Amino acid sequence: MSKTGNEKAQDLSALKLGSSVAARQLKYSLFAAILLGLIITAFQIVSDYRWIGDVYRQANERVLESSVPVANEAVTKRDTDLAEAIVRGMMVQRSVSKVTITNEDGSVLYQRKRATGEIPVSRWAEQLFGGLQTREILLPGDTGPSSGSVAMMVVELNPQVFVTVFMSRSAWSFLANMVFAVAMAVVFAALSYFVFSRPLIKLAHYIVKSDPTDVKHPFEMPPMHRHDDEVQLLGSVTVGLFGMIRGQIGQLQRARDDLLDANVNLEARVESRTRELNDAMGKLEVLASTDPLTGLANRRVFMTRLEENLSIWKRRDTPMSILLLDIDKFKLLNDTYGHQAGDAVLASLSKLLQRSLRDIDLPARLGGEEFAVLLPGEEKEGAMILAERLRASLEQDAVAFGGKHLNYTSSFGVISLPTQAAIAKMDVEIARDVALLKSRENSDLADILYSLADEALYRAKETGRNRCTFADLSHLSVQVKS
Repeated sequence: MSKTGNEKAQDLSALKLGSSVAARQLKYSLFAAILLGLIITAFQIVSDYRWIGDVYRQANERVLESSVPVANEAVTKRDTDLAEAIVRGMMVQRSVSKVTITNEDGSVLYQRKRATGEIPVSRWAEQLFGGLQTREILLPGDTGPSSGSVAMMVVELNPQVFVTVFMSRSAWSFLANMVFAVAMAVVFAALSYFVFSRPLIKLAHYIVKSDPTDVKHPFEMPPMHRHDDEVQLLGSVTVGLFGMIRGQIGQLQRARDDLLDANVNLEARVESRTRELNDAMGKLEVLASTDPLTGLANRRVFMTRLEENLSIWKRRDTPMSILLLDIDKFKLLNDTYGHQAGDAVLASLSKLLQRSLRDIDLPARLGGEEFAVLLPGEEKEGAMILAERLRASLEQDAVAFGGKHLNYTSSFGVISLPTQAAIAKMDVEIARDVALLKSRENSDLADILYSLADEALYRAKETGRNRCTFADLSHLSVQVKS
C-alpha cells in the first residue's frame, strides 16, 4: 500500500527532527567534553609543573650534598683524579652544566663543562625554573671550617632538560585528553541518540499519526522499545492519555500511578548514588592525606599543618617544635633482610610514634625512612626530652620478622620556635635572626626550619648515630639573608 502525501511529509518531518536532535547532542557533547578535557589538561600541566620542579630541585640538592665531602677530600689531598671522578659523577645529572673546584689559594684544581650547545637554554627555562643558576659551595679543605678558607666548588645548573620533559608531558597530556574527549563525546552522543532520542522520535511520529477522536478504530500500540525505561513509560502514558479522551478515566489514573512510582524509584536511585559518591570521596580524601604503608600523615599534610602552626606562632606567640628522625643504616637492613623486613620496621616505628605522642602532635612519614613529628606548643626543653624518650624507645623496639627479632636505632634532629620571652634570653644576634623569621612567608619559614632540623639530623649521624641533636641557631643568619 503506497503512502499518501501527508504520510510522506510526516516521515520527512520525523527524519528532520532526528537529524536535528543528533546534531545538537553531538555539538553539546563535544563542547562539554572538550571543556572538561581542557580543565583536566590544565590540572595535569599544573601538577606536572610542580612535580618536575620538585624533582629538579631535589635532584640538584642530592648531587650537591653527596659531592661536597668528596670534593673537600680532593681539595685537601690536591687529588686531581679524585676531583675528576666526583665531577664526572655530578655531570651524570643532566641539569649540571659546569663544575669548577678551586684550591684555597684560588687556583683551579679541576674544571669541566658540557660542550656548547649540548643542552641549549630556552626562554622557558628562565620563566619556569629560574633559568641558569650558579651555586658556590665553600669547602673547608684541610684547615677546618673556621680558618677563612676560600676553597670552593662552583656548580652551574641548567634546567633545560626538565623544561623539555615538562613541555613534552604537557603536549602529550593535551593531545591525549583532547582525543579522549572527542571520542567520549562521539560515543556519548551516539549512545544517547540510539538509546533515548531515537525511541522518542518514533514515539513522536506515532502520536502525530494517531487520532484519539476516532472511536471507530482501536488504538495502535506505540512502537516497542527494547528497554523498560522512561521512554517505554512515556509510550504507555500516551496510550493512557488517548484513552482518557475516549472516556477511560481509569487508564489515566494508572498512568499517573505509574509515573509516581517511576519518580519514587528515581529519587531512591539518586539518593543511593549520592551516598555512594560521598563515601567514595571520603575514601579518596583519606588516601590522599595518609601514607599507605604506615597510616601516618604524608608530606603534603605535614607541610600544611606546619604552615598553620607557623601562623599561630606569629599571631599568638605560641611555641612549636619539629622532630626529624631517620632510621640508622636502613639500607643495610634492607640489603640484609629484604625490603619486606624494612617495611615491617617502618610500620613498627610508626605504631610506636602513634602510641607515644599526644593527640595534638602530628607524626608523618616524609619519604623512605625519614619521619617528622610536629609538636605544637612545645619549646626546646620539652622537645629534646620527648626526642630522647622516643630515641630510647626505638632502640628497645624489636620487630619480629622471619623468625628473628630485628633491632634498629634512629637519629634525631630537633628545631624549636620559642616564645618572645625565651627569645629575649638568647644571644643578641640569634635573637635578632629569630625575630626576623616572623617577617618571612610561611612556606619560606617552613623550608628554613626543615633545613636546620635536617642539618641537625645530619650532625647526629656524623657524630655516631642513635642520638638527638638540636639545631644550631647560629646558622639562622645565613638562612634569613638568603
